[in-house]
Amino acid sequence: MAVLTHISDDVMRIFDDYELVSASATLNLSDSGKVFKISGTGYTITLPALSAGWKAKFIVSGAFSTDFVVQSPADSRDTINGGVIVNGAIVEADAVDRVTFEDDAESIGDYIEIHSDGTSYFLSGNGNAASSISVGEL
Repeated sequence: MAVLTHISDDVMRIFDDYELVSASATLNLSDSGKVFKISGTGYTITLPALSAGWKAKFIVSGAFSTDFVVQSPADSRDTINGGVIVNGAIVEADAVDRVTFEDDAESIGDYIEIHSDGTSYFLSGNGNAASSISVGEL
């Protein structure tokens, strides 16, 4: 029988830490594990430097008037990989720079999650309406 080893993380959050995005910003390593609520005006969020174990979730909590963009840092372009399901179809992200929540197509509950292994960002998520989430280059 295999022996299981459990590792305790004394800083792991028991409950999600929600933060309302109210301005464009560059995230820090200390933002790992947060759930960012997006609504109102669209902003641009720049991910932190690639770091193994970093992760965040971005979720639409209300309608917004301009596109909301999540982008890789300038020194780490072409590092977002994975995909999102948009209106039942997969939108592939193959070495892209940005993920965009499109204004006027968003639905409350649309989301993306981003995880990093230190060399790439891995993307997953779901958008309800056609064209609600797109990926691409800067």
